[in-house]
Amino acid sequence: MYGSTGATTPDDSERTAFRKAEKKYKLLKNNNNASSKRIIDTHSCVICDVGFYFIPGALSIEEQCHWIKESLISFPQPPNRTNHYAIYGHIHDLFVAAQNKKVLRWQSSNMDKKEVAATTLLRKLRWSTLGLQFDWSKRDYNVTLPHNKIPESLCQLAKRMAAPAMGTGEEFQPEAAIVNYFSSGDMLGGHLDDMEADWNKPIVSISLGCKAIFLLGGKSREDMPIAMFLRSGDVVLMAGQARECFHGEYRFI
Repeated sequence: MYGSTGATTPDDSERTAFRKAEKKYKLLKNNNNASSKRIIDTHSCVICDVGFYFIPGALSIEEQCHWIKESLISFPQPPNRTNHYAIYGHIHDLFVAAQNKKVLRWQSSNMDKKEVAATTLLRKLRWSTLGLQFDWSKRDYNVTLPHNKIPESLCQLAKRMAAPAMGTGEEFQPEAAIVNYFSSGDMLGGHLDDMEADWNKPIVSISLGCKAIFLLGGKSREDMPIAMFLRSGDVVLMAGQARECFHGEYRFI
């Protein structure tokens, strides 16, 4: 059966506004096409009534270098869990092992002995959790899992960044953090950060390294999101009603 060349496919018609925007921006190849012209590119602070804050260049170059180093060396260290835990358990000193071209050897569930290069594990590192550990299978924080408190220096940074979104006399008290690692072309699809008990407190998101496109939608995936560039050192706060808004990151450049 033939259809007209202008017909809309079922897949297109069934996609939400947020999903259509995701598809458009994750395929963005350069800054010269029409889609890139609609991306907000500002070096000024942005504050929205719904509780969204964009703070460009919030971290100095020295701070960025320090936290990039911590993200690679310290944050994946046990008892913090990473995406590798389910298969390999805790992995110590992954970054150092990768630098030294070492190989991880382990015994699989069927008793086969296997090995994988540390460089491969480092390249495939996708997340690590700090403070209270997040149980991805249950999408909830598991207070029974062994964990260390978030480093005090990171707590102080988060408190400083969260201050604009806090009420008078209130102080931000971070208990958990998730570090996401991205490669060129990766994406973090549209989602809600809805597992915290207190939605009145802000989510503090710090960007380090690659430039990316941030999408901020509404409370429904049917709401068309706005797009903006994020650069290393930029900070995003989502507080108040913004905690209920879908958001994601795309095209790490």
